[in-house]
Amino acid sequence: MTPTILLGALRSRGVLLTVKGDTLTLDAPKGVLTDELHQDIRQHKAALLDLLEAWEERAAIAEYDGRLPREVAEALAWSVVLQTARGGADSFSEEQGHERAV
Repeated sequence: MTPTILLGALRSRGVLLTVKGDTLTLDAPKGVLTDELHQDIRQHKAALLDLLEAWEERAAIAEYDGRLPREVAEALAWSVVLQTARGGADSFSEEQGHERAV
């Protein structure tokens, strides 16, 4: 399982992930985190931390600079971070000749 797929699987199961420094904290409904998921989380911890850091940064930029409501900024940030992590988008678009806003 890739870190991106793992993150999507955790989010779809209602798992809340938070980051403080190098610590990844999980808040999950009882019985959701299987041994396999725990193993995948340990295996991909560094990548999950990177994805969550990128998401938080992009959400904050969209909220403050884009003046979006936090909920909208977070949704937009998730779509951009996940698309970028999957190789579907670059932070710079040569066709458009500028950096993307989020």
